[in-house]
Amino acid sequence: MLKSTLSGNVIKKPLYSSNNNQSITSLGQIYSGETVVYLDKSIGHIQTKEIEGIERYYDEDYHFFDQSEEDDILYSVVDGKKVFRQEYQVNTLVAKIPFYSGMNVLDYGCAKGTVMKRLMGLKADIKVHLYDVSRMYESLWARFIPASQYSSYQVKNEWQGCFDVITSFFAFEHMPDPLKELAVIKKLLQDDGLVYIVVPNVFENPADFIVSDHVHHYSPLSLRYMFAKAGFETIEIDDQVHFAAFVAIAKKLPDYKLDYSSEDVQLDLVNQAYEGMASYWLNIQDKIRCFEEVNLQSCSAIYGAGVYGNFIAANLQGLVRVDCFVDQNPLLQGTKLLDRDVVLPENLPEGVDTIYVGLNPNIAEKVISDISVWKQRNLRFLFL
Repeated sequence: MLKSTLSGNVIKKPLYSSNNNQSITSLGQIYSGETVVYLDKSIGHIQTKEIEGIERYYDEDYHFFDQSEEDDILYSVVDGKKVFRQEYQVNTLVAKIPFYSGMNVLDYGCAKGTVMKRLMGLKADIKVHLYDVSRMYESLWARFIPASQYSSYQVKNEWQGCFDVITSFFAFEHMPDPLKELAVIKKLLQDDGLVYIVVPNVFENPADFIVSDHVHHYSPLSLRYMFAKAGFETIEIDDQVHFAAFVAIAKKLPDYKLDYSSEDVQLDLVNQAYEGMASYWLNIQDKIRCFEEVNLQSCSAIYGAGVYGNFIAANLQGLVRVDCFVDQNPLLQGTKLLDRDVVLPENLPEGVDTIYVGLNPNIAEKVISDISVWKQRNLRFLFL
């Protein structure tokens, strides 16, 4: 049983539970404990039971590529050129928000603060500020802004009512109580100030459904509901500009009150999609194990060192026949995952003949077909 932190509804029966007492985090790590997902049908929203000790987890254990300010996640490969996520985020932000000289901007849940550092490089005449629930990134922040412009654990009192724009990139899915966070943000914004939020789109990336540290999984309906309940007018929800993410923009209105409705047809379609995801993840576990049984004598590799790859590893009977992980992200080269090397496709060992493809099923076959060095090899693939 779970009480929705958006609607307040009590949801008695879970939509999905992982069945091997293992969960996968958004950083692609195997975490002990069950993932339990609930569907709030009244607003088209799913909420996952919080992992135990969630505050300590984000304060101490959530190491999001924090070795240096330059580390980043591969977003896409376009015509052979690698595009990284934070680079893409700041370019999208600049295209969406009309920045002007002297603007005060806060990144709420900023992690390393790299997006704001990149923004400063494009818009040198604005003033950026950073806030996060952990102190682990402060040494990075101090390299490009003074201490008066960043804060950990709590926002500074003097920041009340001073921001024109508050951004939040891939943070609101982690927050146990997003309405509480929006109440804080509302106090920090000037009247008519904007909040710019980017969250995963679970309809485009099914892996978001199973990650244990993503407490909230939004639909356009539940985003509009959340903004309205918090006293914001929704300006835009864009599900096209950023792959597998919603870019949501809302305006603070001092006397705005909840005025929300959704068509029953829309709500039904969203809820049916969520129910389909639950069935998919329950069935895929059997698919992995059946493929493993057929290929017990094969030497295999797992393509993808993230959520999907770890999900495959967690559902195999054993890793004894898995030689390595394959990933195109240069930051992962030379690292190990579950005691296996992470290698580029061109470095796949000659003896490997079976590949478990741990990628978003919406793009997996295209990604694999574009690996030219594998075209002459007789490889067997399992697509999720």
